[in-house]
Amino acid sequence: MAWIIDKDYVAEGNEKSAVGVMGPRIYTGDGTELKKRFRMLDDDGRLYYEGRSDTDDDENALGPLDDFGTPYAGATIIQYWVAGRGGGWRNLN
Repeated sequence: MAWIIDKDYVAEGNEKSAVGVMGPRIYTGDGTELKKRFRMLDDDGRLYYEGRSDTDDDENALGPLDDFGTPYAGATIIQYWVAGRGGGWRNLN
């Protein structure tokens, strides 16, 4: 499962932004084929990151959170965008 970070809401001042960070380490693409939108938040609902991945199925979609969001910033929730009528952000954990 491949992913990329598009927006960083955590970096402040001199901190390095996570925009452009991709994973997992074995991923060799450029991110253009990643279409499934996700976002990561903390337990209080504070938005940390937005990005895209190549899957939103429940079995593999925790990759960005497990690989990056939790260890790097302490994010605990990942949501994927569900398009269409009745759509919106859907929690996976």
